[in-house]
Amino acid sequence: MTSISKRQRLTAVLFILFFAILAGLTFFSSTLETMMLPKVITEKLVSKTLVHHVNGSGVLTPRKQVELLNESGSKILKIHVKENDEVKKGQKLVTFDSSELDEQLYQEEMALKKQNMNREVLKENLKIALRDGDEQAIDKAKRDFELDNMDLEIAQRKLNKLRKEKADKQTLTAPFDGKVTKITEEISMNASQGGAILTLMDSGKGFEFLFAVDSGNTALFEIGSQVSVRLVKDNRLVNGTIQEIVVATKENSEDSTEESSYQVVVSITDDGIQGGEQVSLDIKKESNEKGFALPKKWVHKDATGSYVYVVEEKKSSLGNTFNARKAYILTGDSTEDEVVAVSGLSPQDEIIIESSEPLQEGNRIRIY
Repeated sequence: MTSISKRQRLTAVLFILFFAILAGLTFFSSTLETMMLPKVITEKLVSKTLVHHVNGSGVLTPRKQVELLNESGSKILKIHVKENDEVKKGQKLVTFDSSELDEQLYQEEMALKKQNMNREVLKENLKIALRDGDEQAIDKAKRDFELDNMDLEIAQRKLNKLRKEKADKQTLTAPFDGKVTKITEEISMNASQGGAILTLMDSGKGFEFLFAVDSGNTALFEIGSQVSVRLVKDNRLVNGTIQEIVVATKENSEDSTEESSYQVVVSITDDGIQGGEQVSLDIKKESNEKGFALPKKWVHKDATGSYVYVVEEKKSSLGNTFNARKAYILTGDSTEDEVVAVSGLSPQDEIIIESSEPLQEGNRIRIY
């Protein structure tokens, strides 16, 4: 073999070796570069409906209960009921000492009796004047008789008023069918005028409880709609009715500002309820808005709007690469943890849910 052919072979081997080393370096540098890229975790979009979930709890209290007062401040002689007694409208509950009124009545009755006796004298005077034909005496007798009529009417009205006052003040009756929930004053206590004697619950109104909700969930409750309420004690379900939604204002003690929340009032009418029971409810309602329900932690915001990072694949002869792309979305209905992406995404999108480094638009990434 000549020296020329040996050189050609050596040159060919070196040439091949050069390209092999070059390919190896290229592959190694590409692999090293890929290893240095941000590592991300992705998740495919899944069609899922947003579900609002509200929990509430509270204590059942009577919907209507009133304190019956000692309006006159009279001494209590007898209380005819006990706590937890059921009473009917008009039933006697309390008897008061009416001795002062009795004395006034006696004096007025005696005065009226005396006036009626004097009336007989006036009648006799008129008869005598008519018999004698004395015009002056007749006129005087008629005037006296007319004045007596007026005094008699005034006395009778005063007596009737005292009798009514005694009837009103001597006894306290139930203003409606109900249940005695509390007795405040006892017999023979030094009563105070306007003080509460007992508390009466209106049995026909049932019971209620209320619980707080945020403004985003008030739309879940419709006045008059039915809900299931659980009695904690025996785990029994009873029917409840949404009665009202009221604004409750809380004061922030740190900055003295006020923030608004809402309270939902639920009424319950059930024969087995006594009041004071612990209750709870659990309401779930699907959103009517169409789109993809996403965890809020996946969604970012900038000056343009809300967006999520999605994977963008680029194919080439040297291999496929992956980049992070901002997909701007229009958001809709939301819960505490999730939000509906109404537009901006397709079922094929792969969402970047976690990254080893902060991402920017167009960053190359490595999918874990």
